[in-house]
Amino acid sequence: MNSFKLQNFLAISITVYFITIFVFSFWSGLTQQSPQAWIGSLAYLPHGCKVMFICFFRYKAVPALFLAEFTGQLLEWPNTDMTYMYAGSITSILCVLLAAELIKWTQIASFKPSDIFLEVNFNNYKYIVFVIILSALFNSIFTNLVLSQLNQIPINVAVIARFYAGDIIGSLLFILFAVIAFKLQTKLMLTQKN
Repeated sequence: MNSFKLQNFLAISITVYFITIFVFSFWSGLTQQSPQAWIGSLAYLPHGCKVMFICFFRYKAVPALFLAEFTGQLLEWPNTDMTYMYAGSITSILCVLLAAELIKWTQIASFKPSDIFLEVNFNNYKYIVFVIILSALFNSIFTNLVLSQLNQIPINVAVIARFYAGDIIGSLLFILFAVIAFKLQTKLMLTQKN
């Protein structure tokens, strides 16, 4: 691997790691205030990180996403048996990768990272929207299947539906925040040039 590729990989990894840790901590802080432990799955913001970073950086983002998931869970819940949570994290990231590859393979939609800077419409975001929907479906089914097997509990359809909706809502909220941040940064850079 040449020096430029290594620097690019490290820059992507550091960016993905710290943004994902920040979003995970923010989401965790908000959801731990609720008396119901399951409330956080109604808008799972970290799923948006997985979708965006895998859409933008493909496989280069995966190691940092794994590390951020493991670190975030360890920091938020330090005194618990994490085996089932780590298995859920691995399954969740693999579901996003699978969804992105399936959308790419079927050629339903394509994605150029520069599209995000264009106006917000379905044509510019079609690939991301399809990855969100498909990965949320895969994640809600397969991650719950893995977790139910590890915890020896039956799969609950209501939990699968909640995970599905929560992944979609969390992803859309994260992407909305990212688009607003990019637009503000672009406007700020343009005003500073003038």
